[in-house]
Amino acid sequence: MRGICVGLVAMGFASAALGQNVVLSDGNSDAFFSLNAGNQVGWTVDGVDQLFNQRFFYRGNGFNDEVAVDSVPLTAFQATDTNAFDDNRADTLSVRYTDAGGLRFDIAYQLRGGSAGSGAADLAESIVIRNVGSVAQTVSFFQYVDFDLGGSAGGDIGRILNGRVAQQTDLAGGFNVSETVVTPAPDRFDVGNFPTIVALFGNGAIDNLSNNPGPNAGDITWAFQWDFVLAPGQVFLISKDKRLDLVPAPAGVALVGLTGLVAMGRRRR
Repeated sequence: MRGICVGLVAMGFASAALGQNVVLSDGNSDAFFSLNAGNQVGWTVDGVDQLFNQRFFYRGNGFNDEVAVDSVPLTAFQATDTNAFDDNRADTLSVRYTDAGGLRFDIAYQLRGGSAGSGAADLAESIVIRNVGSVAQTVSFFQYVDFDLGGSAGGDIGRILNGRVAQQTDLAGGFNVSETVVTPAPDRFDVGNFPTIVALFGNGAIDNLSNNPGPNAGDITWAFQWDFVLAPGQVFLISKDKRLDLVPAPAGVALVGLTGLVAMGRRRR
């Protein structure tokens, strides 16, 4: 394993890392991260950017709203080359955020691209939330995802199966993404059209996901929510995996009564 870039930020000096950008690359795929301004902001496969945004939010003790994890101090990050080929490209990223209340978030990503032209790639993710403070914390943690499959918003169909598997398909281009929460199962989930879900975060109120599994069609977004209590020193581990593929456009669209949709214009970053 070779360290490609390493950043260490002392508590109280997080401003030194503002605007920190990282790119992971493997095979036919690149994943783009803005560690202090939006979290994951792109994922290209064979030159097509499939992702608009993935971001994490949370509530802790005394919160009256959800807060973006990437808005709290970035205290460490490291990108490394871990695949079997010494291509000098970072494919794994570890990021640490620590808030003033004693919650620490360690987020790790591992990118595995496919062969050129395959349209396939995989991104494994793990999140470790640790209470490094001195009092118990009641926590709600959210993952929000917005894929623009085929490089454009709209024209997609999305659903959540069994409360832990999100699926989204671009009806025109045959692009497909699925995300499986390996452990633990989310307490709540939601699928909906932009900006319905993201508008819940940072609106000055406490919000929870609605457990809507879909299917929905149009400019699809989805989210998962975990609720838990951490005593001092305890950890909560989330493990999940995303897979992008090229598949035939689903013949079952008419079965769910979602035909005749008009694609929305692509949003500007």
